[in-house]
Amino acid sequence: MSQLDLLQFHAFCLTRTGTRLDQYAQAIAAAVREGDTVLDLGTGTGILAVLAYRAGARRVYAIESSDAIRLGELLAASTGLTDRIHFIQGSSSQVVLDEHVDVVVGDIHDTFGLQPGGLAALTDARQRLLRPGGVVIPHVIELRIAPVAAADFYAREIDVWAQCVHGIDLRPIRPFAVSHVHAGRFDEGDLLCRPEPIAVIDLRQSAAAHVGGTTTVTVGGDGVVHGLCGCFVTTLAGDIRMGNVPGDSRTTNFAQAFLPFERPVPVSAGDSIEMTLDTRDGHVVRWRAAFSRAGEQPHARFDHSTLHGLLLSRAALRRQAFEYRPALTARGRMERALLERFDGSTTASELQRWLQERFRDLLPTDQEAESFLKATIARCG
Repeated sequence: MSQLDLLQFHAFCLTRTGTRLDQYAQAIAAAVREGDTVLDLGTGTGILAVLAYRAGARRVYAIESSDAIRLGELLAASTGLTDRIHFIQGSSSQVVLDEHVDVVVGDIHDTFGLQPGGLAALTDARQRLLRPGGVVIPHVIELRIAPVAAADFYAREIDVWAQCVHGIDLRPIRPFAVSHVHAGRFDEGDLLCRPEPIAVIDLRQSAAAHVGGTTTVTVGGDGVVHGLCGCFVTTLAGDIRMGNVPGDSRTTNFAQAFLPFERPVPVSAGDSIEMTLDTRDGHVVRWRAAFSRAGEQPHARFDHSTLHGLLLSRAALRRQAFEYRPALTARGRMERALLERFDGSTTASELQRWLQERFRDLLPTDQEAESFLKATIARCG
C-alpha cells in the first residue's frame, strides 16, 4: 500500500464509517477497567489505543506492521499520550511483552467480516499475550450471505471482460474476474432473500483458521441471480453490535462482498439455493451454489475459488509445491553476499559501491543498486 493509499484508507476509517468508532468506544469503555493494560492489534492511527486510555487503561501496547504507525505516533504526541501508549512496529506474532494484558482489541473487519490474516493475528494475541480471563474485542463475528441481483455491477466488473477491444477478444481474462471477491454496495431490494448466517466466529475461544458453512434459502420472487452478497454482523461486547448488512449498514458504511457466478441464473419464487462458503483466515475464499426447483434435482451449480484468480505462471506454481527443491538464483546469491556484509561496520554508501562493482551485470544502473540495497536493509538490516 502506498503512502497515499494509507492516508486515504485511514481517513475513511476515521471519518466515513458511520458510527463504527462510537460502537468501539462503547465496547472499550465497557471492558477496560482503571489501571488495565490493553493491546491494540493493528493500531493504524492509534484511535482505539487513545479510546482505551480514555477508558482508564494504565498502558496501551499499540502494534502495527505498516508505516501507518507513524500517524499513530504523531496523534499520540499531539494529545500528550506518548508515555501511556507504547507503539511497536512489526508483526504481532513476533511481539513479546513483559506482561500479559487485560484486554485485546482489534478491528480486523473487511467487507465480508475478516481481513486476510486477521483471525490468526487475534487468536495468537489472545493465546500468548492476554491474561487468563481477559477480554477480547470483538467477541463474535457472524458472516451472512444472500443471493443478489446485480446486473449493472456484474456488467461493470465481470462482463467488461466479455467484449472485444480493438479487435482483441478479452474473454480469456474473464475467468479471473469471476474468481475474485469484489467490493460492492447493495441495497436491501437487490437481495433475493434476507441474508442468512453461514458461519459464526467466536473470537473469545476459536482457534481454527478455517471458517465455513452451508445454508439453503428459498427465493421470494422472480429475478436473476448474479452472485452472492456477503456481509457481517459483529458483537463487539455485550449488546454492542456493528455490521454492513444491506439496509442496516449505518454502523460501518462498509461496502459488501460480491461473490460472482460464472453466469447469471434466472430464478422464480419458491426456488431454493444451497450456498456453501469456505475461507481460510480470509486469504482464500471458496463459494459454491446449487439452484433447484421444488422436488427437482439442481439445474445449475457453481464452484468458485479465489485460488483460480491468482495470476501465476506454471513456474511460479511449481515453486509453491512441497516437493519443489529450491536453489539460489544469481539474484539470491547476490543477496546472500550482501547480507554477509551486514556486520555493523560498513556504511550503506560503501555497500552500494561494492554492489555496483561486484554485480554490475545484475544491477546495471545506480538506481537499481540503491533500490536493491534499501529493500534488503528494510527487510534484514
